[in-house]
Amino acid sequence: MKNNNIDSICIVVPSLQKGGMERVVSLLGNNLLVYLKNVYIITLTSDKVEYEIDTRVNIIHLNRSLKNRVLLSYQLFKALRDIRPKVIVGFSEVFNPFTIVAGKLNGISVFVSDRSSPVIKYSFRDYILKKLTYPLSKGIIAQTDLAKRTLQIKKLNSNISILPNPVSAFNNTDFNFEIKRIISVGRLTKTKNQLELIKIFKEINNPEWELLIVGEGKNRVELERFISDNKLGYSVKMVGKKDNIEKQLSKASIFAFTSLSEGFPNVVLEAMAFPLATIAYDCPAGVSDLIENRVNGYLIPLNDFGLYKKELKFLMNNHEERLRIMKNAIKVREKYSQSIITKRFYDLITG
Repeated sequence: MKNNNIDSICIVVPSLQKGGMERVVSLLGNNLLVYLKNVYIITLTSDKVEYEIDTRVNIIHLNRSLKNRVLLSYQLFKALRDIRPKVIVGFSEVFNPFTIVAGKLNGISVFVSDRSSPVIKYSFRDYILKKLTYPLSKGIIAQTDLAKRTLQIKKLNSNISILPNPVSAFNNTDFNFEIKRIISVGRLTKTKNQLELIKIFKEINNPEWELLIVGEGKNRVELERFISDNKLGYSVKMVGKKDNIEKQLSKASIFAFTSLSEGFPNVVLEAMAFPLATIAYDCPAGVSDLIENRVNGYLIPLNDFGLYKKELKFLMNNHEERLRIMKNAIKVREKYSQSIITKRFYDLITG
């Protein structure tokens, strides 16, 4: 039964700097104003706000280090005591246990949302903290089906719901299926696996096509060295981190994703919604929740280099197939729209 007495919420998040989790919090915060009188966001570690937040959303910065979790917990307890929201939602596996305690000590219901890949290994301390506190929360919000099943196995809470992330509101209606450019967006890390994508592109060896890699990270030097050693500079471009994702996606017709692990593949959802013809490894977790193979994208078994190469080559050589995939992929705009996901979120916390 819906609790109509809930008129305020506080979302607790490490920061509002650039990141997938932070983007989701900003979108939910803005859209929850349709349903709630007061929306609060408490940031734990930074006072930088790198997303557009409605001025009616109350942002409270604790600006503390996560290293001193006891002090941070006390500051959070005091902040929650002052604002007295009807419900709290924690967005940080590392700090969710402390959010639960701070909320419970104030007599406030707490939901927690785990944002990392469900296959990630936690330290013994963090595992014990989750085991002790998660059962005290009112419920856990998982991003994917795999995440829910993993949480059920761990028996951290009996109330586990799936809530995927909302997609950005793209307005373009063009299908740029004739552009001979592949794009990959993400941090340059081992887990994101861009080196494998470059190797696949190299073996396909189609001089009419370019590969555009957007992002920054500690693997940049290794990627640049491989590009230089293999004389790929004319066809593989590394353009660094870009803020306007829509502008970058407009430069390509294919989105290629080779990540080995995800919490929720926001960038895949964004690419499909744009829309681009998307090909992705079926990594844990979330990609298979978005892509139906050969219907609205291409879903490749993880680490199947040969099949990925074969299917990417097929997409590159068939512009009509790219168009067909785009027309199906764009349907995620409605399913994962901000209004629909926010309504589901609201129903979840008031149910």
